Amino acid sequence: MVQTSVPTAEDHSSSAQSNYGDALARWCVYALGAFAIVNQGLDISVLSGLGNLWGTIAIACLAVIALVRVAYGLRRQGFRWSRYAGWYILYCATLILYGLKHPLLAFNGFSVDVEYIVIALLLPWVVESRDVPRLLYGVIAVSMLLGVDGVFQYAIKVPIPDTWLDVGEVVRTRVFSVMKSPAELGANLEMTIPMMFGLFAVDRHPARRFVYIAGGMCSLAALFFTYDRGSWLGLGAAVLIVAVVYERRVLPILLVLGVIAFFIPSIHMRVMDLFNPVYAVKSSAGGRMLLWQQAFDTMAKNPLFGAGLGQYGGYVATSHSLSSFSDNYYAKVLGETGLVGLVLFMAMHVAILREIATSVVRRAKGRNRWLALAGLTSVLAILIHSFVENLFEYNYTASLYFVIVGLILLWGRTLPESSAEMPGRKRGTLK
Repeated sequence: MVQTSVPTAEDHSSSAQSNYGDALARWCVYALGAFAIVNQGLDISVLSGLGNLWGTIAIACLAVIALVRVAYGLRRQGFRWSRYAGWYILYCATLILYGLKHPLLAFNGFSVDVEYIVIALLLPWVVESRDVPRLLYGVIAVSMLLGVDGVFQYAIKVPIPDTWLDVGEVVRTRVFSVMKSPAELGANLEMTIPMMFGLFAVDRHPARRFVYIAGGMCSLAALFFTYDRGSWLGLGAAVLIVAVVYERRVLPILLVLGVIAFFIPSIHMRVMDLFNPVYAVKSSAGGRMLLWQQAFDTMAKNPLFGAGLGQYGGYVATSHSLSSFSDNYYAKVLGETGLVGLVLFMAMHVAILREIATSVVRRAKGRNRWLALAGLTSVLAILIHSFVENLFEYNYTASLYFVIVGLILLWGRTLPESSAEMPGRKRGTLK
C-alpha cells in the first residue's frame, strides 16, 4: 500500500515563506529588466517625477521581500560571486568616509557604482525557479521591441545630432530607440541578441520560435543601424571567444559572416576609420586616448584609493564639472577608486564569468547548452564593450546586466546533469 503524506503546518509555513510577495517580486524584476521602456513611459506620463526614483523603489521592494522571507525562515543559497561583490560594496562604502569633504558627491557616486549589483544579489531569495523561464522571456521580449523600434527609426530616417558622426561620414541615420544614444541601445542589444537565439534553440513551441528568430533578426539589424563600433566589438569578440573555447564547430560560419560584414561599405568605413592617422591624432588630442591617460594620471595622485567616489570619470563627476566621462568604465573605476577598487571590481566580474561557466555551461546538455552559452556571451559582450564606454553608468544597461546574470545562474540551478529540454517542461510546452 502506498502511503500518502498529509501537508503539515510546517509545509504550509515553508510555502508561505517562498510565496510572500511573489507577484510583486516578479513585476519588480520585469520592470528592472525593461528599465528603458518603463523609464520612457514614466517620463511622458503624469508620473514623470518618479523617473529618477522608481528603480531604487523597485530594488527596495525586492530587499523587503527578501528580508521578510528570511525572517520567516526561508533558506536559500546565494551566488558564489556574491562574496566578491560584498568586498567591492564594502570597499566603496568605506570610500564614502574617505570622501567626507564632499559627502553628497561620495554618496551619489556610491549609489551609481553599487545600486544595481544588489538586484542580482537579491534574486535567489525573491525569484522561484518555476518563474525563471517566463522572467527571461519577458525581459528578452522588451529588447525585441527595442530592436523593432530601431528598425523603424532607420526606415523613417530619424534626425540625429551632427556630433554622432565622424568627420566626412555619411550614413542614413543612427538609431537609438527610447534611449539617449546609439551606444546605450547597442549595449542592450548585444546583451540580449545571444539570449534570443539561445531561447530559439531551447524552446520547442513553433510560435515562440518564430518570435525569437524574427525578434533576433530585427535586433541584429537595429544593432547594425546603431553604427556603434563598441557594440559591434563587444558582441563580435564575445561570440568569437565563446566559440573558440566551447563551440569550435561554428568558427567557419563566423569567419564567413565576418568577411561578408567587413565588406559592407558602412561597416568597412566605420572600422577602417579606427586605423586612420587623423583618428589617432584626434583621439590623442581630445578623444578616448587622452581620457584614458587622464584616468591614469588621476589615479597616480593616490594609487591605492583614487580620487574618491563621485570625483572622476562618471556621471556624478561630470554633472559637477569635476571631469568628463572617461569613455572606459575600467578607467573610471581606476581613477575614482584606485587600484584597490579596480582589482575588486574586476574580481567580481571574473567570478561572475567563472560561475556561469562552471555552474551553467558545464551542466547544460543538449539544447540547453546553447542558452547557457548565450548567457555567457551576453555577459562577456558587456564586459568587453565597457573598455570603450561607461556602460555601467547607464542605469538601463547596469540593471539589465545584473538581471540577466541572476536569472541565468538561477536557471542553471534547475538543470539536471544530463538534460536535453528545459527543466520541468514537456516537449513543446515551454511557457
